[in-house]
Order: sequence, then C-alpha cells, then structure tokens
Amino acid sequence: MSQLIWSYRMTTQQQHFRSLMGRMVTGVTVIATQSSDSVFAMTANAVTSVSLEPLILLACIRNESRMLPVLLKEKNFSVNILAADQDAISRHYSGKFLDQCPASWQFTKQGTPLLEGANASFACVIHSTQTMGDHTVVYGQVDSMCGGNLASPALVYASGRYANLPLAA
Repeated sequence: MSQLIWSYRMTTQQQHFRSLMGRMVTGVTVIATQSSDSVFAMTANAVTSVSLEPLILLACIRNESRMLPVLLKEKNFSVNILAADQDAISRHYSGKFLDQCPASWQFTKQGTPLLEGANASFACVIHSTQTMGDHTVVYGQVDSMCGGNLASPALVYASGRYANLPLAA
C-alpha cells in the first residue's frame, strides 16, 4: 500500500515541478540530424551554451525519444534557434505533425541539416553525453555556425504558450 502512495506522490511532485519550471521563459530550438537521407528533428527548449574554449553547447533529450538513438549513431547534429514566425515548425517537430512539413533544410559538407530562416544555427559533433535521470545531456562541439546580420524577433515559450520576443529599439 505505501508503495502505491509513494508512486502517486512522485507523479504529483513531477507534475508540480514541470508546471513550476514551465514558468521560466525559454528560447525554442529545433535539433536535427540526418540519417539515411532523412532529416530527424525535434523541438527542444533545454539547450544552453557551455563553453567558449572550446565552443560547446548542450541539449537535454528525453531517453525514450526516437531522436536520441539516431543522434547518438550519427554524431553530427544541429541546434537551430527559431525566429518568432517559426512556431509552426516548432509545433511540427514537437509531435503536432502538420500535413506538410513547414521546414526547409540546407546541409553542411558533413551532411548536417541547418534550418533555413532560423535566427541562428549551430552545426555540432557530439563531444560527450551524460545520462541524468530520464534525459541524456548531449554536449556538442560547434563545428560551424550561421545567422543573419540582424537578429529576428525570437520565438519563446512559457507556461505552455508561444510568444514573440521583440528586439529592443
């Protein structure tokens, strides 16, 4: 009986934790890799810079995701920071698939897909990984990066909603 109560409390705690953490405004990215001539991509907001020397970023990916084994096999991936007008792309790669994919891709010499129109894109090679609970932290060493001369307004996410973050004048 106590095992069932503990399990229920954990579920409630996890839901509460997720709800409270969801209040933090995050940027929205799409992580992508290519395998067998197909682009595999997912929306992620648990992405951050780690180091300037060497250039390293990290992305947290759920262990049960379809993306993780493909990413670990291919080693090359991109992190694409979405612009305010790319919420349909975010929704598509978060599992709310549209009839037609709204994304267009360019490819690096290594075959890493970069999202056209993204605010910024980083082509990475897996530097290391670390399993942490129900996610794997993937550390990517940046091979190349690109972005327009001027940043576009950013797509952000908080409390279960997308918003645009206009640029300061």
